[in-house]
Amino acid sequence: MVAITGASTPERTAEVMDVASLLACREYLYTLFHKLFGGVPSCELLEALTGDATEAALGAYAEGSEALASAAGFLASLHDRASGELLDAACDEYTRLFIGPAELVAYPWESPYVSKQASVCQESTLAVRRAYEAHGLQPRKLLRVPDDHVSLMCAFLSRLAGEAREALSVGDLAALAAVQREQESFVRGHLLGWLSEYARFARRSKTAVLYPQMIEAFADFVAVDATFLGESAFWAEGLAGVGASGEDVAERALVDAARAYDAEESAACEQLVAETRKLAALRLRGIEDNELVSVAA
Repeated sequence: MVAITGASTPERTAEVMDVASLLACREYLYTLFHKLFGGVPSCELLEALTGDATEAALGAYAEGSEALASAAGFLASLHDRASGELLDAACDEYTRLFIGPAELVAYPWESPYVSKQASVCQESTLAVRRAYEAHGLQPRKLLRVPDDHVSLMCAFLSRLAGEAREALSVGDLAALAAVQREQESFVRGHLLGWLSEYARFARRSKTAVLYPQMIEAFADFVAVDATFLGESAFWAEGLAGVGASGEDVAERALVDAARAYDAEESAACEQLVAETRKLAALRLRGIEDNELVSVAA
């Protein structure tokens, strides 16, 4: 997705804007998936899911990914359904796939796929908990919900995605590289290994209104994101090294130059950040079961 070019300032500033755009997109998408998998859907959530911001974010990630392009097309097709009918069907499907009371056809947490045992709070669960604790976070309902629930992990990655975006915005490329490497390790260690199987099991649902398709889309998104995380970390490491050697402009000046280089795209990024904040503030029934809070809270 990104690569370090030989390097004129215009080339590098264009790279910064490309990376900034993708950072904003992934923060939005992880926030969206956190809400989608963490609480009973509402009209507001479905509006966001089928809205322009989601289309733009998925579109940015869909370049080179037929699976994500297909997901974007599926969401576009939902516009043709009556909103009330779609909401009722989505709520029913969410309940069966994430709550019960019948046994779930697909467990929405990591540990059963890793250990092949249905019990929760296994070693992989504790590893995820330690990752949260390293950032001063814990599930709001600690010990009452599995730490490795897919929605909680999306909430965690949304927060780290925000840290990455902020690091680039202030020109701290070393911090950007570090948080991208951490996210890459988390994604590869706790998501990539089981999401495809999760999506396959979700397809056993007696309906395919929304959630089987979106679980599949999430698995595809994470696979693409893992590659972006590694490439963007390598890019930031290389560019930070150039700045440190005195061969190029200072890091902050580079970011400012990038914003001036493409003011329109910068404005689009800021708009997507605003949509992410709006989405993050959305309250859904049951979302408190899948929220992270500071350890002191």
